[in-house]
Amino acid sequence: MLKARANLGGRDTVIIGLTFGNLTKLRTEAGDTYLHIEGAEMALPFDIIILSGKDEKALLELIAPGISADTKVTIDPKLRN
Repeated sequence: MLKARANLGGRDTVIIGLTFGNLTKLRTEAGDTYLHIEGAEMALPFDIIILSGKDEKALLELIAPGISADTKVTIDPKLRN
């Protein structure tokens, strides 16, 4: 995995490059594995988790235990009905 922080076009940007091995693991072990990027490694005030699932419903089931009233969830407008 490649991790970088850059300024592209005047915007702070996080760049994450996944190897075919990373992608294979996420696909074959969906729901059982994830990639954890520690924000401190890139001077970010937060960590990044990359996980995978069959569909959005499966992803929601994975993260549901960690969602509380204080959780901010953003849904891509293209996925809304």
